[in-house]
Amino acid sequence: MVKIHFPAGVRQNYTFGYDDPHFWSKNAVHLFNIFEKKPVPIAEFLAFDDLTFQLCEKVVRDPNLLEYIKKGKYDIGLSSDYDPCANIIMHSGGVPVKASMIPTPMFQPQVYSAGLPSPASLYGTVLYPMYTESFFNRLFHLIRHTYNIYFVTPKLMDRYNTLLLKTFGPTFPAVEEIERNVDLVLVNSNEIIEKPRPISHKIKYIGGMGKKKAKPLTKEFDEILDSGSKGVILFSFGTQVPTSKVPIEIRKNFLTAFKKFPDFLFLWKYDNLTDDSELFENVPNVHRVEWLPQTDLLGDNRVKAFISHMGLNSYLELAAAGVPVLSIPLFIDQHHNALSAAAREIGVTVEKDQLTVNNLVNALQKLLFDPKYKNNAKVISKMMIEKPEQSEKLFIEWVEYAARNPGLHKVINLPGAELTPFWYYCGDIIVVFVLFLIISLFLLWRFLNFLRFRINIRSKSKSE
Repeated sequence: MVKIHFPAGVRQNYTFGYDDPHFWSKNAVHLFNIFEKKPVPIAEFLAFDDLTFQLCEKVVRDPNLLEYIKKGKYDIGLSSDYDPCANIIMHSGGVPVKASMIPTPMFQPQVYSAGLPSPASLYGTVLYPMYTESFFNRLFHLIRHTYNIYFVTPKLMDRYNTLLLKTFGPTFPAVEEIERNVDLVLVNSNEIIEKPRPISHKIKYIGGMGKKKAKPLTKEFDEILDSGSKGVILFSFGTQVPTSKVPIEIRKNFLTAFKKFPDFLFLWKYDNLTDDSELFENVPNVHRVEWLPQTDLLGDNRVKAFISHMGLNSYLELAAAGVPVLSIPLFIDQHHNALSAAAREIGVTVEKDQLTVNNLVNALQKLLFDPKYKNNAKVISKMMIEKPEQSEKLFIEWVEYAARNPGLHKVINLPGAELTPFWYYCGDIIVVFVLFLIISLFLLWRFLNFLRFRINIRSKSKSE
């Protein structure tokens, strides 16, 4: 796609980052103790916000970067909008149109900036989407929902605005305005596998863009798949979670559970085949590989299920292929994706701190022998394949359209995005109504007191 629309390739390149090249790996807290269940915090994303703000402080004070952008005379700028820094730099560099590309479902900052209605009674956050229907759990969810939107986010915006004031002066727009006036929000997800929600015209789902078509398997993998008499189950935790980070007891639990399904072959992505080799000596239905062609395997009808951490790209691939999933979400958006799969009944979830043999066996029993999961997966696959607006075309046409029409946000922004909570919820009307009610009750109380006083006087006069 890039080669077709940009035949000259990359015109120029500018690299920047933290002074310490290992800064991110040292501070990526979600990769520490992955299988340990952590309490739900009242505020979320704080550690990440601190990391990105530190980088932004460095970026906005880099005169070479600003000059680089100005010289480029770009028609449109695309950013990974987990923080506002890229849009700040593009605005300061005179880029007339801005589009954000989100590699995950929409996080709270994008929902907040776009002005999307998100009542706590219906929507959790991507990081912590799970909550029960008990009163106290819903109360806790409402408190953290309110706290994050109306306290954490404004406090973060104040930090950025202070930085912008010091760097660019008082005429530079507030970061809330810059974020609100992004022209397009390109989300790496698909409406078919996302929880339905109120949306803005500027938000476009491009999930699956660039996805490769499944190719015929190599002879090696073809022979491996043939060895499963009833089918094959893929097992991979992706690239960020090497097998060494999976506790040995959990690995043993998986192996014990897999033994109970001797007619199925389990194809397990295992980073180092020399590790734990003794555990696999007498388990003929488990085959380990250091790498697997995931797209090609999911496209093979011998694959009956996928055991996955539910990273969004894996979710998009399995949904498009019509393969049911045993979800074991680990971090970030994976719980959100697992819940979406479960809601469509194409997946069963086992929490990372509940990976017992019994739980794994029960989940596999449902997935492999209850036909609804396979049937629903095929229905979702058909919907995704036949969806009228396919992601590649959608991306190209809207990016080119936005680049030709600066100021698109002025036409398609939701009006609620510009309102404070007080005005959004008609605070002035509520205040007037409450005052009217208080005054009316006060006058009614005075009137009743007056009547009682008059009645008392008459009673006394009669008795005399």
